[in-house]
This record gives sequence, C-alpha cells and structure tokens, in this order.
Amino acid sequence: MKLKELLSSLPVKMVKGNTDYEITGLAYDSRQVKEGYLFVCICGYRQDGHKFIPQALASGAGVVVAEREEAADKYPEITRIIVPDSRLALAYLGAAFYQHPSRKLKLIGITGTNGKTTISYFVASILRAAGYKVGVIGTIHYQIGEMDLPAQRTTPESLDLQRMMCRMLETGIEYGVLEVSSHSLELGRVVGSRFSVGVFSNLGRDHLDFHQDTERYFAAKQKLFEMLDKEATAVINLDDPYGAKLISITRSGVLGYGLESEAMVSAEDYDCTINGTKAHLLCPSGRFPIKSGLPGEHNLYNILAAAGVAVSQGISPRFIQEGISNVEKVPGRFEPIECGQDFKVIVDYAHTPDALQSLLVTVRKLSSGRIITLFGCGGERDRGKRPIMGKITAELSDYTVITSDNPRQEDPLEIIREIEAGITDISQNSAHYLICPDRYRAIWEALASAQPGDTVILAGKGHEDYQLLGNQTVPFDDRRIAREMLKLQFGVQKNSSVR
Repeated sequence: MKLKELLSSLPVKMVKGNTDYEITGLAYDSRQVKEGYLFVCICGYRQDGHKFIPQALASGAGVVVAEREEAADKYPEITRIIVPDSRLALAYLGAAFYQHPSRKLKLIGITGTNGKTTISYFVASILRAAGYKVGVIGTIHYQIGEMDLPAQRTTPESLDLQRMMCRMLETGIEYGVLEVSSHSLELGRVVGSRFSVGVFSNLGRDHLDFHQDTERYFAAKQKLFEMLDKEATAVINLDDPYGAKLISITRSGVLGYGLESEAMVSAEDYDCTINGTKAHLLCPSGRFPIKSGLPGEHNLYNILAAAGVAVSQGISPRFIQEGISNVEKVPGRFEPIECGQDFKVIVDYAHTPDALQSLLVTVRKLSSGRIITLFGCGGERDRGKRPIMGKITAELSDYTVITSDNPRQEDPLEIIREIEAGITDISQNSAHYLICPDRYRAIWEALASAQPGDTVILAGKGHEDYQLLGNQTVPFDDRRIAREMLKLQFGVQKNSSVR
C-alpha cells in the first residue's frame, strides 16, 4: 500500500519527507520491523518507542510515525509523520492497512466488569449452533479458525486486532466475538473498528489504579457505545444502574435484558442449583425453556446477555437453546474440581469485589456445608479493593485463607495486611482466617481443612497458569495443583503439611 493512501486515514498529522513510498507492513515493536515497514513509536508505561527508532531503521523501516518531533527529526533521511497521539494513529493506520476488516465482519463487542468471558462463550456457541463460523478474542484465548492461542491480554493492541480480524475473514469467519476491556477503550485499541453489537454486562469496582475513580472507569466503558452507529444494536443490562445511562449515550438501537426491569429479554421460573441453571427465557420470539450447566444467578444474566445478542441477529429460539446447553463449562469460571473427594472444590477467576461477592452468595445458596475461601489480591493494582474483598469473605465465608495472587514487585505480606484489615473489621477472631503467603501451601491448607459437605473456593486466578512473583513468571495453575493435592490427600492424614 502506498504511504500517501495510508496517511489519508489519519485525521491529524504533519508529514515530513516523501510519501511516494510502498509500505509492506506496520509495526510498533522494533523487533518486528522488516524491509519497507512503517514504524509507530508508542509511548508506553515502561518503554518509549521513540528510543527504538535506530533499531527500526536498521531492520528496514523507511517511515516513522512519532509524537515527539525532535526525536524523529534526528533521522532526516527518512519520512517522518508527526501525530498528536501515536496510539490512535496506530489504530487508524492498522485498520486502513488491513482494509477495514470490521466493515465486512460482524463484530460483537462485550464490555463490563464481570461476565465478559462467559458471555463470549455463550454468544459464540449460539452462533455456531445457528451454522455460523465464529472467531473469539478474549481473556482466555484468541480463537481464529484452526488457530487457538493463549491470550496475551484481554483485548489485543489495535494493530494486532486488525490483523486478527483480517485473518478471520480470510478463513471464512462471519462473526467476531471480542471482549473489550476498559484499558483497550481508554488506550484506543478498538478505534477504527465497526461493531455490529455492543454488550454491557455490569459495572463494579476494578482497575481504579488505572482509571482513578468509578466515573472515569465508566467513561471508558461507554466509549464502546458511543462508537456504535445507527445500524448497530446495544445489548444492555437494565438491572445495572449504569446500564440506563448508556441508553441516552448511544445512537444505536437498544435491546435491554434483565430480571428486575421491564426488558425485551428476561427470564422466569428460574432455578439455580450447584449443578446448573434452568429457566424459561422471555424474548420477542416467544417463551422457551433453557438449561445450562453453569450455576448461579450471575450466569443467568450472562445467558440473557447472549440471548440478547442472538435476538438482535434474528437467531431462532432453538439455536439459542442449543447454544446455551452446549457450553458445559468456561475455564476458570465456577470450574469444579472433582477427584472423588467428599466436599466441593470450585476454581473461579473472581478478582473484583462484585465478582467475589456474587460467587460467595451463589455458593451460600447452593451449599449446605461450610464455605472455605482462598484468595489474594494482585500487586501494583487497585489497593482500595483489598480491605473490601477481605470484608466480603469475612461476611460470606466460614473460613478464609488469605494468600498471594500475582504480587508482582509488591511485598506480598503488605498486600495481605491490607486484606486482613477488612476481615478484622468484621471479626477479631483469628480462628476464622489463616494467613499463608505461599499460594501452594495455602491451597493445601484450604483443602485439608474441608470436611464432608463443605465447599472450598479457590478465587482470583481462574484459568491463569502462572504467577507473577517479582520479575519472574512462575508456572502455577490452581486447578492442576488442587487436583494433585486432592489425590495426595486421600493417601495421607488430614491437616498434615507439605512444602
């Protein structure tokens, strides 16, 4: 593609140098640059792309897009494009270079604090039941045709996203299901993409280390609905107070769902047990029964969201029913660990106050025994949620094991002390909780304390198969470790210690 043609996608720029240049590729990582590439200098949180212009030129870049004019002008032999925001420039350029794939693909964007991944699984399953080819990009994996890769982040960088959508079209995929994080919206990763459907699940407390307060967090989420055009549909949870705010923001049609509000998609006669959910869905196409292996009212909301997407696409009830029933589990979301033990073990990604509370309320309704909750909080993230989550476990659990999540470069004991402050606000009885920074040992202690009929919850990491300790990424999977320990415990005396 000619540089002149590519630059027409940038609303604001200053061009220095020749634009009669053939661009063979784009990169924002100098290590990915090849001959004839355009290199975009991203100002990140740890690295400044302007520092890597020499490496990009050495690898064959002939054009540089930069925010800092003085940094680019050190290389007058090349073409320099000066822009006010290089991240936004990358998004516009990526969409143009890959011929705007989202204009040909039906793109479904899902945002909200909790439920994005589960909703994406239900939506993809319903679409496949209806005979469509579907690609999924989200927290757990990037699934494009035969390619199934572990996700590096919930929503890829804009250039990578456009490349993935282009690949979807090449493989005959008709629908792309995309989890849209608040970070991606704030950082412009989905700019240049056209969404056919936008889904809002809920808004709770999360990522306030980045967004600073709830209103700014919501302002990031609402950007998805500001992007929707008149032909699109906003599928909105009307039972969430922030859902109603989105109705006046979007230009698109609105399809509401909920259990308490007057919504186009709702449910009645629902029954949630530890083994799953049954309900009758109420949609414009009629009333019909559904059955899911995923328990809890929060999953019923996820089902309603997915059904709303299906209704917006004219999909019949029988495919909605089939798609919902085909989702047997979502990795790390209320995932049971069964090794023949006489108590239940559930691994869940719940790492926000709302998600943890919803999880514990669900388990309390479905379990007759004690609830033993193991969790920690991530380091270098929102510190304010730590005592809140400690308080939630003290109120809704019978016994809590406080441990490490991904402490990163924070002191794990300091994180734990902030969690403990929330627990001691409720109970001064230290017999109600245990502090165990070593997550491996903590899982053993939680499992060893369980009695017949109890439920052990391993919260916070879900599908993750690693732990971030200092500068190291260490293999660690709650599910694998729990299975190994449960098998071992049947051969040793209860409450013995390991490690």
